[in-house]
Amino acid sequence: MTGNHEKLIGLDLAGSDKRPSGICFLQGNQANVFIINTDEEILRAIGDHAQTVAIDAPLSLPKGRCCLRDGCDCSGKAHFRLCDLELRKLKIKFFPITLGPMRKLTLRGMALKNKLEANGLRVFETYPGAAQDIWGIPRQKDLQGLKRGLKRFRLQGNWLRPEVTKDELDALTCALVAREELRGNAMAIGDPEEGLMILPKLTHRRERRERRVSLEFRKPKIKI
Repeated sequence: MTGNHEKLIGLDLAGSDKRPSGICFLQGNQANVFIINTDEEILRAIGDHAQTVAIDAPLSLPKGRCCLRDGCDCSGKAHFRLCDLELRKLKIKFFPITLGPMRKLTLRGMALKNKLEANGLRVFETYPGAAQDIWGIPRQKDLQGLKRGLKRFRLQGNWLRPEVTKDELDALTCALVAREELRGNAMAIGDPEEGLMILPKLTHRRERRERRVSLEFRKPKIKI
């Protein structure tokens, strides 16, 4: 299965419906992105128009945690999931899910995942910042650099418009991870009993490093 004809959705979820979330609809080489706000709008937009939804939000709690409330007995038991610790080993920067604003995002993501799965959709967690690091392209702080980097995937659609936002480009990144996963070019990190995160395979990093070394050897040597 190549995933070329699958209808895939990438969602860059905000912690609050008062802030914009980016959503991407990817099918074949056509990628269209939009800004969306409430859970109801997200559910209505997705409907039954997809098989897989890749969400940029934590979709599980660390083992030993029943909630993210400070006053609960579980509050001091764990701050990281195994997938978070594996990101750290890969030297990929991330925000811990027990950190202030990340709590709201985690709770919203988990609730939305349950609703989407109840509608028969396959849902998984991804992290566009990590995918972008693995692919060797800039993150959203360099919006134009990120857009140039994503052009390597040769996608058509409205994401190419000049005013595209960082939320929409991160949503596109999530959708591309979903496509890579269908093609067998992704890896799952973490503990299945706790929650997995899907990312592109690390071979992308190795190939990038090998290309850089190859170019270094091709540089003409200057005789002194």
